[in-house]
Amino acid sequence: MQRSQPKLAVKTETATRFRSNCMALTLSGGSIYIDGKKHVTRLVQTDQAGHWYQQNGESAHVIIGANGKERNTTVTDARKLGLLPSVTSIIAILDKPQLTSWKIEQGIMSSLTLPKEENETLEDYARRVVKDSKESTSKAAEHGTRMHLELENILLGRATSTDEVLQPYIATFKKWSDENIEKTYWCEKALVGAGYAGRCDAYVRLKGIGDAVIDLKNRKVNPKSSSPFYEHSDTPQLWAYRIASENPKAACVSIVLASNDASKIMTRTWDDDELHQSGIAFQAMLKIWCWVKGYTPPGCKL
Repeated sequence: MQRSQPKLAVKTETATRFRSNCMALTLSGGSIYIDGKKHVTRLVQTDQAGHWYQQNGESAHVIIGANGKERNTTVTDARKLGLLPSVTSIIAILDKPQLTSWKIEQGIMSSLTLPKEENETLEDYARRVVKDSKESTSKAAEHGTRMHLELENILLGRATSTDEVLQPYIATFKKWSDENIEKTYWCEKALVGAGYAGRCDAYVRLKGIGDAVIDLKNRKVNPKSSSPFYEHSDTPQLWAYRIASENPKAACVSIVLASNDASKIMTRTWDDDELHQSGIAFQAMLKIWCWVKGYTPPGCKL
């Protein structure tokens, strides 16, 4: 079904009417009311799960609930089991205004262009709008996951995928790897730090640099942007992995393979001052995370 202009008009700041069925949709206090009747609460759910690890580094992202079924681990579970939050969960405590604005724009565009189906309730339509607004993010995440596996295969000398979509990306990283990586010590290793844990992409020996902890990103690169690297997340993440690794003095290198241009790969070696400042920031983020979540993980020093 093709997208069309929406058949709606703004009634007030909190109410919208569909001319097709004249039902009033009102948002109030996080709930949705249709013709005055409460139908939906928390249409856009907040992800409270996150990634968790046992103190020995084993993943604990899911547990078996009281009903015997597998479910995502929550902070309540973590308190009971003494689990450690992931590095990315801690860094996610930072506000990301640009990302938030982009998500809002996706929601607006979906609501304006996604056609309402015949006899579809506003509640069902609203849920479809939310799902549609997340499509691009989901596809990007799926592509990133697939590429991470292929990059790991290359570093470990394993066979790679024959998927035609992935071939240009694989070729670009393989060429860079052959020219720059002298030895791979390990890939996708769980590291445990003071109050946190996480799975680091790789520890390698780089030509002209030496032993290095590397972080591989397959993200969209804006050609107008001066840098594809994110100082407020990439650097603290690498610092946290390095300090928890067997070589806390290793170099920290970010590698970005552009998801929107398979021929483009960029690297950045973070200097000592950048890493020092990022370490201070990460420790502050961990403390804020503990305060917000009401949980101090084992090994965390507040």
